[in-house]
Formats: sequence, structure tokens, C-alpha cells
Amino acid sequence: MDPHEFEAAFRRWIDGVLPSVSPQVVALDGKISRRSAKACEAPLHLVSAFAADAGVILGQQATATKSNEKTAIPDLLATLALEGCIVTIDAMGTQPSIAQAIRNRRADYVLAIKENQPQLKEAIDDFFEQFCATPAAQTPHQFKEEVSKAHGRLETRRCYVFDALDCLPKPARWPDLRSFAVIESTRERQGTTERERRYYISSLAPNAEQLAKAVRQHWSIENQVHWCLDVTFADDQMRARTSHAGHNLAILKRLTLNLIRLDPIKRKGSFKTKRILAASSDDYRAHLLGLE
Repeated sequence: MDPHEFEAAFRRWIDGVLPSVSPQVVALDGKISRRSAKACEAPLHLVSAFAADAGVILGQQATATKSNEKTAIPDLLATLALEGCIVTIDAMGTQPSIAQAIRNRRADYVLAIKENQPQLKEAIDDFFEQFCATPAAQTPHQFKEEVSKAHGRLETRRCYVFDALDCLPKPARWPDLRSFAVIESTRERQGTTERERRYYISSLAPNAEQLAKAVRQHWSIENQVHWCLDVTFADDQMRARTSHAGHNLAILKRLTLNLIRLDPIKRKGSFKTKRILAASSDDYRAHLLGLE
């Protein structure tokens, strides 16, 4: 079966069960099925779009041979109805062309800044160091602090949002850029303290609460998609390499994740337990497929 036709059917189904995703955060990120590579070829690499509030995968796009996520992301964005959404992408997708593709879909973007944009990262870092060295009231900004405690770990996250775009190198390169943010995280566990600082640019107006939430929700694609694929479906151990088998199985796994998440009757148990139940119980499988 042609995986492109299977993917088109997947998206038609999503449009039927979830006709509107706005407004919410849509996280884009890629995952490699590490054991799916043929001799002298790269393994299957799919970029998925995950609606964080709805908890479902909206679609996926395979990267081309000898390519990466930067080429697959615009193709995926072009197929999604994203008006009113906030699209979040890790540093690999932080490119002006991708920011423009998001704006073309009438959505806002929150893009991570790392070493792949060294001048931008350095400029935000220098600006924030000067901000910290002077009274905060002297620099217009938005601020949000969150504290969480779990599993013996205390984490404090502080989000600072600024609109001083003149301090950035060539801000006009980024379509409709309106703000940039610094998020400082402090984790305390068993007497040790870890500190981390992350940078973001956004087409959103300066709003620390909104931006901090968007960044936090971006990581749901790691926990609710990639982690589930590895733990529940052993995706990294998949060795299907004949013809389109690996690609189609990867789509099928994401389809199954959506079916279980969209079940209106919330049953107790892990995803793995529900998958096994669906495999062994005709009634539960028929229920998930809407056949009862």
C-alpha cells in the first residue's frame, strides 16, 4: 500500500473526528525508527504534528532521503488547518522559511533558539545578562513563575518575555516577529541543583503566561507520542524494511494511539494494557473502531 495514500486517509479520518483544532498548541517534532534502516540507507524519520490539548496526532510527514526535518516540516504544515493555533518547534525547525509557512496557515509560532542560530542566541543571551545586571523595572517585560514538586524533585521555571526586537540581529528576517523569551529552570534533587536557560522567538505579543504554557505543552509530544511509541509499540525495535511496510506500520501505530486517546469512556490502565485488551477483546476493539 502506498504510504502517501494511507497518510491521506489518516488525515481525512482526523478531519472527521476532530474538525477543528483551534485554538490550541500544535507541537511538531521528528522521531526516527532506529532499526528500520536498509543497507546503506537512513532509517525511517517521521515528523509528527500533535495537538496538545486534544491529545491526538494530526498527521505526519516522512523526511526525504538524505534530507532532514527542515524540508519535511513545510510539507506537513501545508496539509494542516492551523488557523488560530500556536505551532511550537524545536531548534531544527527554527528557520525564517518555516516561520513564514506557519504564518501562511494563519497560526502563530514559538521557535526554540539554540546553536543553529548562533548570532540570535548570543544576542538574546547578552540582552538577558544586561537585564539581570540592572533593576528589572528599567526594562519592559512580562514575567511568569511556576513551581512544581514531584518524585523528590523541586523545579522552578521563570519565564521572561521581551519585545525589544531592535536588540536582535536582523529581526525583519522573521515574519511578524513580536517577542522573544528566556526561560530559566532550576531543579533541586537530593542536595544537587541544576540550572538551564532556554531561548525562544515568537509571533505572539509579549505574554509570559501564554508563552510559558506553549513551551511547556510542546514537550507533550515527547511524553505522549514518542515515549508511547517506544514503550507501547517498541518502535525503536521495529525491523520492517520491505517495500513500504515500515512507513505504513509507523502510521498505523499513530492511528492506534489516536483511537485509544479518543475513547470517550476513560478506562483505567496504561496504554500498553489497553493495546493488549484491544488485541484480545472483540468487544473493546469494536468499541474503539466505532463498530458497536
